[in-house]
Amino acid sequence: MTKALPLLLMTSALLAGCGSGAREAGPVPTATPAVEPAESEPVTSTSEEGETSSTDSTGSVPVTTTQSKPPAPVVCEPQSGGEEGVFMNLTDVRVGAHNGYDRIVFEFTEPKPNPAGNGGIPHYEIRSAKPPFTQDPSDMPLEVYGDAFVQLVLQGATGYDFDGNPTYGGSRVLTPGFGTLAQAAQAGDFEATLSWIMGLSRPTCWQVQELHNPDRLVIDFHHV
Repeated sequence: MTKALPLLLMTSALLAGCGSGAREAGPVPTATPAVEPAESEPVTSTSEEGETSSTDSTGSVPVTTTQSKPPAPVVCEPQSGGEEGVFMNLTDVRVGAHNGYDRIVFEFTEPKPNPAGNGGIPHYEIRSAKPPFTQDPSDMPLEVYGDAFVQLVLQGATGYDFDGNPTYGGSRVLTPGFGTLAQAAQAGDFEATLSWIMGLSRPTCWQVQELHNPDRLVIDFHHV
């Protein structure tokens, strides 16, 4: 009993010292919940062609499909020129292929005597046309090669003199088969009204020039 007493006293002293000098531990901190990263906003990019597409957060670009529009139809306004009250004889029709365009030339000469009293370029009108075509004055069908057509009508022009002899001895149907001008056919020569149909391999408008010495009507059809 005597030996056990000092051991108990030492144990009590140790326990008392621990209770007075130790700081109380604070509450166990709670774990902070993980914050989900905000969803990335799409990044907009514009191509050089002006098309706008969105790039998502993964960096991939959605595929956009564009459909090409059909080409607009070629619309050519009717054109008129020349001089009113002119009477001329057709003497030549020529065709030629040039760099970027095809050409047809109608050449005239003044009859002697001239009932109109003066020469020049007869009054004309040129416009787009559609088949079927007929010959004037017989109304017989007229076939012209081409995918697009242009009609030229000249008032005060003819390929015959007053005795009924031809002043134009060339062909009434020319088939050059050029890049644009495929064929040209005379559609009529009656009562001083001369008409031709030009068949083209593609729709295109025309450019007209009035030239003199000799008097010529020049019509160009561009390749594009």
